[in-house]
Parts: sequence; C-alpha cells; structure tokens
Amino acid sequence: MRDIFGRWLAVLAAAACLTLALPVEAEKLLYRHVDKDGKVTYSDKPPKENEKATVVKVDPNVNTIKLNSKDSSGKEQKFSNIKERGDARAALRDKLQGEIKTAETERDKAKKALESGQDPLSGETRIVVNKGGNSIMRLPEYHARISGLEEALKKAEDKVKDAEGKFRRQTPD
Repeated sequence: MRDIFGRWLAVLAAAACLTLALPVEAEKLLYRHVDKDGKVTYSDKPPKENEKATVVKVDPNVNTIKLNSKDSSGKEQKFSNIKERGDARAALRDKLQGEIKTAETERDKAKKALESGQDPLSGETRIVVNKGGNSIMRLPEYHARISGLEEALKKAEDKVKDAEGKFRRQTPD
C-alpha cells in the first residue's frame, strides 16, 4: 500500500512540476517612443538603452468585436468553404461578363444593320415627276424598316446597359 501511495505521490509531483513549467502567456506590453523630431513610434520590443519610452498597457478584452458568423441569408459561414465561395464568385463574375459580351455583340450587329440599311431597297422608293425635275420619294415601307432597325439598336443598347448594371450590382469585390 505504501508503494502505491509513493507512486501516486511521485506522479502528482511530476504533474505539478510540468504545470509550473508550462509557459504562461505574459501580458502584452506596448512601448511608446517619441524621437527628437516628434515622431511617435509604438513597438512591442523594449527600447534600446539610450531611448526613453513609456509603457502603454494593453487590455486584450477592450475594443474587441465579435464577428458575425452568418451570411446575409442567415446561413452559418465556415472558413473551410472559402475556396468554394471564391470559385462561386468567380463563376458568377465570368457569367455576367459573358452576358455583357453577348449584349455588346448584339448591339454591334444592330448598329451595322442600321448603317448598312440606310439605302432604300427595291420597292421602297417611287420616282416623282415634277416640273423642275424628277425626285425620288421614299415610301412608308422604307421608313418602317428603318424604324425597326433603330428600335432593334435601342433594345440592344438597353440590354448592354442592363447587363453592365447587373454586373455592378451582383459582382462582389
């Protein structure tokens, strides 16, 4: 019995020694030094022998902020899925940039169609005979076709603006 008690006493003594030997986190000290030009420097390293510095006590429990661990939808955020979220943001950005490119291509085609469609097609003009000479009158079919091309260009330009606005609103920084 005495042998068991002695062993327990040795184990407890060893545990006490180990506990006392563990490093205890010291209070963080901050040193404030003002040089000859009036420049203030803060450091966690003690000043040199010829420097005069004051110790600033730092309380780690003051001015702390608990970060919200939930996203805007209330879903718990985890550090482990940062790559997933980054990849999702990159995919969204690429998708929105693709929508802008598509809208710009449609706008450019509509602009070319309007520019190349300015000349009347056959059946869209009539020759008018006047005393002073003949003139060419554009028929309503011509004006309707040009109005259609102008409307298509306006819609294509609106699509570009919408796609750019969607990109600005939905693309995270």
